[in-house]
Amino acid sequence: MLQPPRGMNDWTPDKYYSLINIANRLSTVAESFGYSAIETPALEHFEVLKAKAGEEVINEIYYLRDKAGRELGLRFDMTVPVARVLSYRRDFPRPIRLYYVSKVWRYDEPQFGRFREFYQFGVEHVGSPTVQSDAEVLALAVKALEAVNLPQLMVRVSDRRIMDQVLEKLGINAARDAVLRVLDKRGKVPDEELVRLLVKEGVEEGKAKYLVDLAGVNTPIGESIGELRRLGISDQLVNYFESLSKTLTHYNVADRVRLDLSIVRGLDYYTGFVFELYTDRIKLAVGGGGRYDELLRIYSGEDVPAVGFAIGIERVMLALGELGDSQPSVDFYIYPMGPEQYGVGVRIAENLRGMGFRVILDVGKPSLRSALEYASKIKARKFIIIGRREMENNMARVRDLETWSEEDVPLSRLLKQ
Repeated sequence: MLQPPRGMNDWTPDKYYSLINIANRLSTVAESFGYSAIETPALEHFEVLKAKAGEEVINEIYYLRDKAGRELGLRFDMTVPVARVLSYRRDFPRPIRLYYVSKVWRYDEPQFGRFREFYQFGVEHVGSPTVQSDAEVLALAVKALEAVNLPQLMVRVSDRRIMDQVLEKLGINAARDAVLRVLDKRGKVPDEELVRLLVKEGVEEGKAKYLVDLAGVNTPIGESIGELRRLGISDQLVNYFESLSKTLTHYNVADRVRLDLSIVRGLDYYTGFVFELYTDRIKLAVGGGGRYDELLRIYSGEDVPAVGFAIGIERVMLALGELGDSQPSVDFYIYPMGPEQYGVGVRIAENLRGMGFRVILDVGKPSLRSALEYASKIKARKFIIIGRREMENNMARVRDLETWSEEDVPLSRLLKQ
């Protein structure tokens, strides 16, 4: 009972500062692209959450009834709540550029890199249907992960319209969403199991094998046009990928991007362009997103094109190996040796804090030795001693806890405004 609920973490200072640092660097990139921050309630109306989530995600929603009997749920991502907000805030000039760093919840089976409560950084670009907006969002995702030095970053892109056209040619219509959910598991389960799952959904075995083989297509984005033409994909969609490739080249990120037809994304609200972000440090995707042009219609009745992505911050931390000690050091630890010196200690502490330093003022009655041991444990850089003798000479003794050297410093310098 003393541990947090299964699949959730206590963010103690030794881990939390890494999360804050990564979140700040990701947010800085979003701000540089002109995106503005947004936050929504953790709880949403259940009908809002389930409207376009898909069967698997609906089963992962933390569900409850409040005291008035209203059906509520914890948000499982931020795209749906943002769509709800924009359904009534129609005063924002379009396209709307928003980003967030927020907690979300999914009742999933906890395992490496998969939690029931986790942080997401993401963006939503709402109001533009162009390939340029798709490229901007993908480029922002890449540059955000480059800003945290994620190693061996690779982006896998596809488009749900490709698979729609393939399924139509194969005469598979009724089981579309189920087929996409099965193909989304590629790489997580053996291909033979995927074929079995597709057959279970009513797909003929020969067609099931073809779909699984098709999901194995993986080629650099610059070479994707020939592959799409070979598959008989429409000229309109081929032209889209040609434009996407050229635009990503302008952002200098095309070399990180590959066409991967296994990428379909598990959420039912995606309608077109989709992508996932990977690093060779962990086998899981660190993020993903795509276009969802029909989601806002559910809440507002208005067709509004939109595209976005979300990155799991804990997964980024796992890939970077930054779940360990990252708590910043204390700049100064001030030790007044008696009550007569305490007021001067407060004044010195306040002055140093005003200059931007992290300062701790001793508030107990430990011995000098105990205070020094404590200051060392919390990684204080300098230890300031204010005693009766020091006060008589208008001085303070400053000990560098890294070099263990000492010097007497005039009080006037420490109190200088």
